[in-house]
Amino acid sequence: MENRLILGIDNSLDELVLVLSIDEKIIEERHIKSKRNTSEIIGGLVKDMLGFHDYSVGDLNLIIVTLGPGTFTGIRVGLSFCKGLVCGKDIRIAGVPTLDVLGAYFSSFEGYYLFPVIDAKKGEVFYSVYYAQNGEILRKIDYASKKPEEAIKDILKPCICFGSGVELCIPYLLREKDIILIREGFKKISGEQLLKVGLKKASREEEQNLVPVYGRKSDAEIKFKGL
Repeated sequence: MENRLILGIDNSLDELVLVLSIDEKIIEERHIKSKRNTSEIIGGLVKDMLGFHDYSVGDLNLIIVTLGPGTFTGIRVGLSFCKGLVCGKDIRIAGVPTLDVLGAYFSSFEGYYLFPVIDAKKGEVFYSVYYAQNGEILRKIDYASKKPEEAIKDILKPCICFGSGVELCIPYLLREKDIILIREGFKKISGEQLLKVGLKKASREEEQNLVPVYGRKSDAEIKFKGL
């Protein structure tokens, strides 16, 4: 289908990202940081963005949403909102892991391994390892959360390391060879990359498995298990 109206949403990191497009052509992209809970404002923001361009929810053909890892509450709010938005409507959803979207920034770096890393707080990082080949990224290990000194043991070389958690890893990597450390940028989800990864996902799968990628157990799960 051509001329699809697509809404992209990322709420897994430190800001809410909304992007509206006709296929890959971006109409508008917004990055919102608010003191209010995202659950309180996301509906109004989406409605405002659609209405500004004379669209409504019923005009949407596809929604792309990040699944995490990232903030537990943010992931749940974003995914729940998207599921509710399409309830009873003929709108497809494509869920994409946040680390896959971050890794796609470097998909053209043929022959390099990629180590996108997110600050998971509590002294840990969310990460995975990818290999760039033929303009695609191939994930080599599962999504994980570990202490930086443990996470870097999964790095394969030559490697590009980047993301909001890279500063936590740098002290353990400064003497390593064949590793490129990118300290600035690539810490947020861009609308362009979200669309790129989401459209590929939507074209490959008829049924979407919309399961959050938490990377580790929540505090509630840990406390409940200890009871």
